[in-house]
Amino acid sequence: MTFLFYLFAAAGTIVFQTSITEYFHAWTSARPDAMLLVTLYIGMRRGSEGGLITGFILGLLQDILSGGLLGANSLSKGLSGYLTGGLVRNIARRNWFFLVALVFFATAFNVLLWAALSLLFQPDLGISAGYWLASLKTIVLNAVLAPFVIHLLGRIESRLVPSSLGVPYPDRP
Repeated sequence: MTFLFYLFAAAGTIVFQTSITEYFHAWTSARPDAMLLVTLYIGMRRGSEGGLITGFILGLLQDILSGGLLGANSLSKGLSGYLTGGLVRNIARRNWFFLVALVFFATAFNVLLWAALSLLFQPDLGISAGYWLASLKTIVLNAVLAPFVIHLLGRIESRLVPSSLGVPYPDRP
């Protein structure tokens, strides 16, 4: 069941990222990074390794679907998931302010790392001021949506997976 949750979360994230974010773009001229939000959620729930693997796979899918620099999103999202999983062990994860701050800084880290990789491997293209403005809007939008998305994913996981971190096959009466 845990594998099914990960599969549905990845598929839902891809659908959300490719279709529903257009509505956010029309309203706010920014797109939330759903792949990063799911990566951070799994990093918080399953630890550093789960966040790293999820971030790498979702980032690679995002790289393939967007046609950009292959590997930049997988590296930045993988590292964001790994760092989130490491931070959450020592800090309470139920506080909404913590979620907002964590997603804000993780998205900022993701944006800065992606820009650095882009400048390193594609120095001819450069980075425009419009990219930084759109990235700032994405950082704020991710931070605002984080408590809602993380709560929704937690509810879905609690319904699909019998025990969040426990036995995958509980005893049946």
